[in-house]
Amino acid sequence: MKKQIDNYKDFDKLSLYVKKYKAEEIIEHYKNFNWKLVSESENKKYEDIVDLTFIRKHKIENKDELQLLQVYMEERLNNVGKLEKNRNSKATAFGLGVGVMGLFLLIFGLMCCFQCFLLLNLTMSIICSCIGLILVIIFAIFLPKISKKEKSDFITNKQKIETEINEICKKALSLIGGDKNENA
Repeated sequence: MKKQIDNYKDFDKLSLYVKKYKAEEIIEHYKNFNWKLVSESENKKYEDIVDLTFIRKHKIENKDELQLLQVYMEERLNNVGKLEKNRNSKATAFGLGVGVMGLFLLIFGLMCCFQCFLLLNLTMSIICSCIGLILVIIFAIFLPKISKKEKSDFITNKQKIETEINEICKKALSLIGGDKNENA
């Protein structure tokens, strides 16, 4: 097998590193482009990463189209990764911005109230406490709605991209003239 991997005149070699939970999915996708898995190993730096090495014959029919489709598929896979990475970014930003500010103002207002009863401190404590309370209430009302919308958008976008990936893989599979069972 080592001779096949290093024989660049007869075989193309592709090395990837992927998240462990994605490895099987990635392997299945690359089979559609006539890639055969020859090595799968733990990454030496990261526990949740797997190193994959694929080979395929150098001279194959429709190689240009397959490579173009593979680029399209990889772009979609990267988009899924970005979606997963930023899955809750709006809710997190809203929570950090409004929630923390509201809580800070509420605590600051209460501290001003108990430190001194000067008219300015009392007025400031009431204003800060009211604004803080309003922000905490807004946070409590809108955070679940934002999270729900963000989750719905994530699911919709991920399904759309996965459908595109499956279509690309079907086209690639038809170019190599087989079905998944022949390439396994």
